[in-house]
Amino acid sequence: MENNESIHILILRLFSGEADINEKKQITDWLDHSPENKKLYVDLREIWLNTGLQNDADQYDLDIAIQQFRDYIGKANSNQKREFRFIQFVLKYAAVFILALALPASYYLGTQNLPKQSMTTVSCAYGDKSNIILPDSTRVWLNSGSKLSFNSDFKSGGRNVKLEGEAYFSVSKDKDHPFRLETSEVEIKVLGTQFNVKAYPEEKCVSTTLVEGSLQISSQSQEMFIKPEEKMVFNKETKKMTLIELTDTSPEIDWKKGRLIFRNESLEELEPKLERWFDVDIVFADELVKHRRFTGTLERESILEVISYFEFSKYVTCKIQGNKIIIKTKNQLSMK
Repeated sequence: MENNESIHILILRLFSGEADINEKKQITDWLDHSPENKKLYVDLREIWLNTGLQNDADQYDLDIAIQQFRDYIGKANSNQKREFRFIQFVLKYAAVFILALALPASYYLGTQNLPKQSMTTVSCAYGDKSNIILPDSTRVWLNSGSKLSFNSDFKSGGRNVKLEGEAYFSVSKDKDHPFRLETSEVEIKVLGTQFNVKAYPEEKCVSTTLVEGSLQISSQSQEMFIKPEEKMVFNKETKKMTLIELTDTSPEIDWKKGRLIFRNESLEELEPKLERWFDVDIVFADELVKHRRFTGTLERESILEVISYFEFSKYVTCKIQGNKIIIKTKNQLSMK
């Protein structure tokens, strides 16, 4: 980043939902540069999101919001020049971001005007990935088609989150406030650790892979503790947990680095991953092609490059129709 003003502009675009993928990466790189940058990010986010948010956009009053913003800064950050420059920028462009200010769902909710148990939800669209920092400095990577919710008293009360989809967590240690993650089927309790959870509603299983630390996982009928390089798989149909020892966790977690790793997986198993990864619809033209197995690593490739990869096989051919990818056994092509 060239200067503080540049990063303030990018952060403002992120808070308002305007940042593109390249701008998000710039912010991520800046956050990784120093603990001071992470602290400034958290402070700015709280300032931005504690100034005039309302649940009803029709009742939003920009002048009141600006005054609340001034008052809040005056009390909390009167001696910090960098926040003052950020205020000037926000006030200058406040009219442009009225809708962003009025959104009820944002990165953090903590105003006195909102119910204490209101929830904040952060979503990640298909074909995209997000990297967010929670109010306790826990870092979360959200995979495509995922949704994370957390309570408004997260920083001062219980650290409770709900996940739909897939996310990787690097949890800040706080023995007095355990971190609890809830999916539709299981609950995970942690004190400080790094782990991956995959809990897409359309899939048959919920899985948790532990990288560092320890986890306590509970369902309605079972409780299990897992250690690093172990994976818990919960079958939604049988309601049973299974523990798997891993020699390599990279296929489970390297999606957050922009890599899709698969080991001897069928195209049927890869279908939901590819659909979320590239925001496409995959259609199998015959039953046989579903069971063709592949091993490989996709790293920031385009969908065209991915299709070419599968077509290197003598068994598979692909065809693009708009946003639809039709995959068929090669000998089926001559039969059509």
